Amino acid sequence: MPEMPEVETLVRKLRKTVTGKRIVRVSLSGLSLRRPVSGTFAAKLQGRTIRRIQRRGKYIVIELAPRIFWLVHLGMSGRLRIHPQSFHCHKHTHAVIRFSDASVLEYRDPRRFGLLAVYEVAKPEQIPEIRSIGKDPLMSGFDDRWLQPMLLNCRRELKSFLLDQKKVAGLGNIYVCEALYLAGIHPSRRCYTLELKEVSRLVAAIRQVLRRAVRHRGTSFSDFIDLEGNPGKNQYYLNVFKREGESCVHCGNAIHRIRQGNRSTFLCSYCQK
Repeated sequence: MPEMPEVETLVRKLRKTVTGKRIVRVSLSGLSLRRPVSGTFAAKLQGRTIRRIQRRGKYIVIELAPRIFWLVHLGMSGRLRIHPQSFHCHKHTHAVIRFSDASVLEYRDPRRFGLLAVYEVAKPEQIPEIRSIGKDPLMSGFDDRWLQPMLLNCRRELKSFLLDQKKVAGLGNIYVCEALYLAGIHPSRRCYTLELKEVSRLVAAIRQVLRRAVRHRGTSFSDFIDLEGNPGKNQYYLNVFKREGESCVHCGNAIHRIRQGNRSTFLCSYCQK
């Protein structure tokens, strides 16, 4: 699943590529994604110019006009591709956005867990999906003074808390594993047991792994590619994720994999007591 750095990579590319372009035609596959695409979706996009593109957690928010916002979520396998002109649609292409300069933006999603929706609201924060997500680690206010009280009132395992999009927006399995390793905290620790110095380390670690991933244009193991079809390179800079049996870069002991819920967690049990 694309996580926040992958979405941020796409948003930065979209800003450079489609901001200011006018939509002249929208074609849909007619198949449902996470939920059915509204019958008025195409009508609300056609004829409008892309004014601004933002990211909120794992959501792409495209402002088309005052009070008109186009919301995109990639789900498990969604992709956005830009084409300089008409192209042959893939069997998993579910939306084709054609611009007045003949370029095309394609939304492709084999597993169809993504989301395409249009909202008429005053600001993005009034969109239901955006209103329900937690604080974004790369935006203001994500610090130990905010996070520690949240953790003190929670008896869940720390990894479960960090993956909860209603608590922290944008984190997924890759970057939670990497941040906990960098902070030296075991993923099974109960939230309320963390001391302030550990919370401070965790905040710094989360920001560091996210910024590094954005710098390397995201992590690509299978699905993620950018608008031009290029994979990210952050997979070459991971410390623990998918490195089971390999040596820890700090202590030399083997990286372990454990199961938490229905996900694999990768860690160094020596560095993360």
